[in-house]
Amino acid sequence: MQLSEGEREFSMLKVTIVGYRAQGSNHHAPSFARLSDCRIVAVCDIVEERARAGAKRYGVPAYTNVDEMLDTEEIDIVDIPVGEGYRYELVMKCLRRGLHVFTEKPLAGAEGQYRIQLSDVPVAQEMIDEWEQHDIHFGICFCLHASRNVQRVKQVIQSGQLGQLRQIQARTALGSWNHIIDMVRFLSGEVQEVFAYADGEMGNKAACLQFESGAVGTLAVSQDLGLQFQIKWIGELGEATIDNIAGIAFWHLHGSHDVMYWSDARQLDGGTYAAQFEDLIAEYVVSIKEGRPFVADGWAGLRHMEIDAAITESIKTGKAVPIRRYMPDRGHTILTWT
Repeated sequence: MQLSEGEREFSMLKVTIVGYRAQGSNHHAPSFARLSDCRIVAVCDIVEERARAGAKRYGVPAYTNVDEMLDTEEIDIVDIPVGEGYRYELVMKCLRRGLHVFTEKPLAGAEGQYRIQLSDVPVAQEMIDEWEQHDIHFGICFCLHASRNVQRVKQVIQSGQLGQLRQIQARTALGSWNHIIDMVRFLSGEVQEVFAYADGEMGNKAACLQFESGAVGTLAVSQDLGLQFQIKWIGELGEATIDNIAGIAFWHLHGSHDVMYWSDARQLDGGTYAAQFEDLIAEYVVSIKEGRPFVADGWAGLRHMEIDAAITESIKTGKAVPIRRYMPDRGHTILTWT
């Protein structure tokens, strides 16, 4: 049965955008606006000019005070693409009201997103504790989960074709650092301990990882690269690689010249970034409507923080640092996600 216009309007999820600059105006808001089952109902930004620009674009009210917006509008989802210094207060306000929240990563970072400290982790834990009290979806913008090449390699690893993972090698640009920590953990299993080095500016870092499975890995980041990354998974039977520089993924058995390649043209043009935002946000909305878990949820955000903070601590102390996981049985990796 076809829904009337009024029925379609009623069934749509009502979305507000809190933070209308950079990621908010270029990626988050357009991604929600493109979805047929979502409707942006308000735009809020502490800078009135930005709030008015977003409101004009989507034909909705503009706010500079988030409390006024929350008290006035009927809302299902609050999208919060603001800097990590502002994230905690806004996320907590919305979680306490029982609203679905989608936000950027990292969840916290007093010294910025590339210098996560152990002292930042309890801030993220507070968000998790509040989220756990409500039947809502808390989504983190780890958009590589929406990459077609990531999905293909995920299937290869889950199928067991590589055998037990032995080693993971990853290198990335600074701008993708948070994403790669999340992706290495999700596709390889929980990290047990790290040992890391860095230059004086923390823009070039290298970490050795010990996984709970017994696998080992390396994770290197350089501020001198563009938005590039390469990740290789080596198992007892074969290996798989994602190379977003060339826009390909491939895998093969050890000793075999029969290589399976996948190419994603979106990796090679400026549309890649936007397309992954769109796909991840679409999946977030579907997970809400179908009442099922979302892969890049608050636990993914916290697990990233725990690993990243341990890397920073190892750099500072010159020692190996164990990963102290909060509620260690919670959260998903490839071992528990179907």
